[in-house]
Amino acid sequence: MDKLASAIDLSTKIELNLPATGWMLLASFLVFIMVPSIGLLEAGLTRRKNVLHALMKSLTAVGIMSAIFVLIGFSLAFNPQTMGGLLGLPDTFSLGNNWNSLWPVAFDPKDASPLSGVPTPVFLLFQTMFAAVTLALIGAGVPERMKFGAWLLYCVFVGLIVYPLVAHWVWSPNGILFNLGTVTGLLPGLGARDFAGGIVVHIQAGFAGLAITMALGASVKRRHTARLERSGSPLVDESAQPHLEREASERYGYSIPLAIIGTALLWFGWFGFNPGSSLDLNFQSAFAAVNTNLAAAVACMVALLVSRILDGKWDPIVAVSGILGGLVMITPNAGFVDSLGALILGILAGVVTVLAIKAMDKYLYHVDDPVGGFPVHGVNGFIGSLAVPLFANPDVAGIGGLTQAGLFYGGGTNALIWFGIQAFAVIVSTAFVFVTAWGFVKVAAAFMRVRATVAEEVQGLDLVDHGVSATTDDLATAPTPA
Repeated sequence: MDKLASAIDLSTKIELNLPATGWMLLASFLVFIMVPSIGLLEAGLTRRKNVLHALMKSLTAVGIMSAIFVLIGFSLAFNPQTMGGLLGLPDTFSLGNNWNSLWPVAFDPKDASPLSGVPTPVFLLFQTMFAAVTLALIGAGVPERMKFGAWLLYCVFVGLIVYPLVAHWVWSPNGILFNLGTVTGLLPGLGARDFAGGIVVHIQAGFAGLAITMALGASVKRRHTARLERSGSPLVDESAQPHLEREASERYGYSIPLAIIGTALLWFGWFGFNPGSSLDLNFQSAFAAVNTNLAAAVACMVALLVSRILDGKWDPIVAVSGILGGLVMITPNAGFVDSLGALILGILAGVVTVLAIKAMDKYLYHVDDPVGGFPVHGVNGFIGSLAVPLFANPDVAGIGGLTQAGLFYGGGTNALIWFGIQAFAVIVSTAFVFVTAWGFVKVAAAFMRVRATVAEEVQGLDLVDHGVSATTDDLATAPTPA
C-alpha cells in the first residue's frame, strides 16, 4: 500500500491504517447520536413550552460546528504547527488543505515515531462531533431563557475562539498544557492528560453553562418564587403579572420518559466518545469501552441508593443524573485506568452527583439549572480530570504511550508532580471558559437581546423564537407570540 504524508509532519510518509479508519468513522457516527440525545434530555427535564427550543439548540450546535471546523476550526485546534502552543496555524488544514494526509494513530513503542494513520478528514469528522457535543451540552445547561439569536452567535464565538483554544492547549501534540511538564521542566515528556474530554468537553460545558446562567440571572419561575419567599410581594412586570402564579407552579420535567430515552442514547453514543478516543482498534479501546459502561452503571446504582437513603424514593431523575455523572467522571480516565479504577470512579460519581445537585439547589438556587449541566458535567468533569494522575495504570495507559504510573499505582514523586501539573491545567481551563462565557453574555447584551423578557419566558421560547408549539398539530391555529 502506498504511503501518504503524516499530518503531524508532512515530510514523513506513513501507511494507511484501514481498521482504525473504519473504527473512527463508526465512532464519529456514534458521537453524532449524542447531539440530538442531549436535546431529548433537555426537552424532557424542562417544560413543555420550551421543548422545540431545546432540540433546536442541539441541531444548530452540530450545524455550526460542522461548518466552522471544515473552514478553520480544526486547523486552529489540532494543527501541530502552533503559535506558542496556544493556537494552531489557521490555514494548514482549512477547507481541504492537506487533507490527503494521514493523522497518526499508531506509534513505534521504541521512539514514538508514527507508523500508520487514518485519513485526516476522518479525524476531522471525529473531532467535529466532539466540538458539537460540547456546544449542545452548554445549551442544555442554559434552558428556557436564552434567545435563539444570541445562542447562534454564541455557537460561532465558541467554535471560532473558545473551543479551538482549549482543545489546542490540551489535545494538540504541541499544545501548551499537553506539554506543560516539558515546558516547565518539572516532568519532561508529560503534561496534562485528558483521554476523551474531561477538560475539553465537560469542564467547558459545565462551567460555561454555569457562567451563562449566572450572567443571565435566574428564570422568572425561580425569581418569582424566591421573591415571594423573601418579601411576600410578586415580581413586578405588568405584562406578565396575571401569569406569574401559573409560571411559579409549572413543574420542570415535561417528559421524564423522554429524558430517560435521551440518557440511554447518550450512554450508547458514549461508546464512540470514549473508546473511539483510542484512535485505533486495540486493547486500550477495549478497556475504554468496559470502563465507560462500568462507571455509568455503578454511578447509576449508587446515586439511586443515596437518593433512597436521603429522600426515601428511587428517583428516576437521580438515576439519569447518576448515569451521566459516571460517564463524565470516567471520560478523562477511560483509556488510562483498569476496571478497579473505573469501579471506584463510578462509585465516586454516584455520590458526587447527588450531593452536587442538592448543594446547588440549596446554595445556588438562583442559578436555576433543571437539566443539571453544572453538577453533572462541571463537577464530575473537574474531579474526574484531577483523578487521572491518581488512577492511571501503565498496563492500560501504556498501550497509548502514557507510561507514567498514577499515584495509586506506584507513581511516587513523579505522580505528585503530575497531579500538580494536571491541577494547574484544570484550573486554568476552568477559569478561561467561565470568564469567556460570562463575558460573552455581558458584551453581547450591549447590542442585542440575549435574555428573553419576563413575558417571553412566561409564553415559552417555542412560540416566541420559533413560532410553533410542540403540542400544536395545526400550525395555522398555533398561538401567536406576544
